[in-house]
Amino acid sequence: MHSLVTALTLIACVAICARLITYQRGPDASHRVGVGLCAWLLIVCTGGQAIHITLAGASAHASPWQLGVLAVLAVLTYRARGNVARILRVE
Repeated sequence: MHSLVTALTLIACVAICARLITYQRGPDASHRVGVGLCAWLLIVCTGGQAIHITLAGASAHASPWQLGVLAVLAVLTYRARGNVARILRVE
């Protein structure tokens, strides 16, 4: 069970990081520094977590709670098509 949670955590981290890296702004979109910083932090943190799990192998530990947060973040990231401003928008 534990290795399954760790593997799913790795997949979620890679999915989030890859989607954010491949985001392309539209021609009429404006750049906001705060949103860009949040996107950069998400890329660094999810990418770093993926690298950590990959390098640590069997000794890497991820909790089901961490996996839950990452799964929700992955869904939000893909629904927003990688646009962090859409994720952060409060309506």
